[in-house]
Amino acid sequence: MAPWYRTPTTRGDAVVAALVDHLWQSVLILGLLALAAFLARGAAAIVRLWIWRIAALKFLVPFRVLFVIGAWVGYPITAPEEMPPHYFTASIASASPVVAPAQIRHIDGWAGGACLLILVVALVPCATFIRDHLRREQQKHFAELARLERDPDDVEPGLGFLRGLAYTAVTIVVLASPVLAGAVDDRLARHELLVDDAHSLRDADVVMKPAAPGMGQRVRLVAQRDGVFIRNVSIQELAGFAYGVNRTFVWGDHFIQRGELDWLVDARYDVRIPGRISDPERFDSYALRVPITRMLALKHGLELYVNDKCQPPCGRYGVAIPEEPL
Repeated sequence: MAPWYRTPTTRGDAVVAALVDHLWQSVLILGLLALAAFLARGAAAIVRLWIWRIAALKFLVPFRVLFVIGAWVGYPITAPEEMPPHYFTASIASASPVVAPAQIRHIDGWAGGACLLILVVALVPCATFIRDHLRREQQKHFAELARLERDPDDVEPGLGFLRGLAYTAVTIVVLASPVLAGAVDDRLARHELLVDDAHSLRDADVVMKPAAPGMGQRVRLVAQRDGVFIRNVSIQELAGFAYGVNRTFVWGDHFIQRGELDWLVDARYDVRIPGRISDPERFDSYALRVPITRMLALKHGLELYVNDKCQPPCGRYGVAIPEEPL
C-alpha cells in the first residue's frame, strides 16, 4: 500500500476523490456544528446564527484550500534530512482514513462515482436542515434586537468563558489540522524525493572542470532528469550545496600567502554529477552530499568537517562510504 500522503490516481479520479472527501468532511463538520448549536441553545441567537452560517459556508470551501496553504508554507526544518515529529505523522496518518477516506483508500472509478452520488443526494437534506435553522435563528435574532431596542438592559446571555474557550480551541484545532497536514505531507514527499535522488547519485562519477568564462561571480545549479550541472561554482559554494548551508558557513584553514583569496573561494569550476533525478523542479542539492564529499576527498585530498566530525572518506583513499545516502 502506498504511503498515506500519496494519491497515485489519474487526474479525473483524483478530482472525484477530492469531491467525495470534501462533501464527507462537510457532513462531519455539520454534525459537529449542530452539536455546538445545541450546547449554545441558551445563548443569544446571533451565536447560533453564525454557527449555522459557518455550516453552510463549509459546503462551499473545502479543507483542501487549507491543505494547499500548509504545503505551500512548508514544515519548518533546521536540516535538509530532518523529518516531522513522529506524533505529528502518526496522528495525521491515523486520522486521515476517517477525514479523507476517498483519497487515502484510493476510491476511484465506479466506487468513487457511487460515493459521490450518495453524498450529493445526502446534500439535499443537509441543505434543508441548515436553511431551516438559519431562518429560525435569524427570526430569533431579529426578535431579540427588537426587544433590546425597547429595553437596552434586556441582553441575551453569551456563551460564557469556559464554553467560549472550548469553542475557540476546537475551532483552532479544526482549522489548523489541514494546514499542518499539508505542511507534513510536503515535508514527507520532499524527504522521499531527497532519499531517492541521494541513492541515485551516491556512486556518481563527478566531473569537475575549470569554469568557462562569462559568469563572473554568479552560480547556477540546474537539475535535469539525467543529472545535475553546477555552473561557475567555487569549492566553498560546492560544499554549501552539498551540505544544505549558506556558503558563509563553509571555511577552510589553509590559505595561500600575501592575503589573497585562497583556493576555497577564488577558483571556479563547472561540475557535472550524472544520475537519475526523480523531480528536477523539486531537487534538493543535499542529495549531492556523498558524491561531492567523496570527489573532493579522493581527487583533491580535502577534508570536510560537520560539527567537528570529519566526513567520510575524510580525505583518504580506500575508505568505505556508508550505505545510507544521507
